[in-house]
Amino acid sequence: MSLGAFHQARGVVWGREGEAEVPWSYGNVEEELEALYQGAALLDFSEQGLLELRGADRTEFLHNQCTSDIRGMPKESWFETLFLNAKGQIEHLGRVFHLGEALWVSSPSAQALAQRFHRYIVFDQVEVESLPRALLRLQGPQAEAVGQQLFPLPPRWGLSRTPGGVVARDELGLWLLLPLPEAAVLAPRLLEHGATPVGRQAWHIWRVERGQPDLAEALGELPQEVGLGSRVNYKKGCYLGQEIMARLEARGQTRYHLMALLGQVQIPPGAEVFREGRPVGRVGTAVESPEWGAVALALLRKELRPGDQVRVGDWSATVAGLPLE
Repeated sequence: MSLGAFHQARGVVWGREGEAEVPWSYGNVEEELEALYQGAALLDFSEQGLLELRGADRTEFLHNQCTSDIRGMPKESWFETLFLNAKGQIEHLGRVFHLGEALWVSSPSAQALAQRFHRYIVFDQVEVESLPRALLRLQGPQAEAVGQQLFPLPPRWGLSRTPGGVVARDELGLWLLLPLPEAAVLAPRLLEHGATPVGRQAWHIWRVERGQPDLAEALGELPQEVGLGSRVNYKKGCYLGQEIMARLEARGQTRYHLMALLGQVQIPPGAEVFREGRPVGRVGTAVESPEWGAVALALLRKELRPGDQVRVGDWSATVAGLPLE
């Protein structure tokens, strides 16, 4: 059975993320949200690519490309990072996995990230290859309990090997980077041990309610303004966008922050936000939440506070803090 057949057997409704077809829902968004908040949600992010970097200069090369300290990264560890442009704006999101003999980088925009790498490889001894792997996510309070029934768990922010793949753990759950045939075998076993299949619709609702930024909020923005400043190591130098990061650390002058908008009707993603006729931000991801109704993440000027009224298109919306409580 393939992963596609696994999803089809469970009544998946397919949707689109960018140009990729993804599992959008399985028919009961409230049940899927319950798995994210209280259980063990199994999500398929296999449309996101995985790159492998090999060669004598792989560590130095990647260190100079991202906001994290690759030189000081222990083997069998991983972390989330950012790839910036010269203005300090986010160009790619990424996760780096240190396998010792190689570095793996997963990213929602892996193909474009690989092109960026090739542009900057001059005399570096670095080889970049796309790996055919499934990226499964087991997330929620019961994720570790489900996972440990089938494989040993690494420490948090550590990783362990499986035949041909990797298990990586964080405070919210597990990433499973596996060959496609193995992933298709493992997925139904995870359901047998208590996981619930969850689509991207519920995941977006969960992250909007929790205030977790993703591509729609992050791309083209400063990390500190979209809540991703923790992915920047301010002690390292020599990477694209480093001068801007150092300036922001010294002066702390950012103009925007990530907030929620509560609307009367569904809020249009990407729309401009106005207050008293003046533009004050833009909408990122917008969802229909069973609990909160029409809600969106928005990048808003810092003077806006919870309770303020704004306009999005022809409708008013209320600013709210994150996470929604």
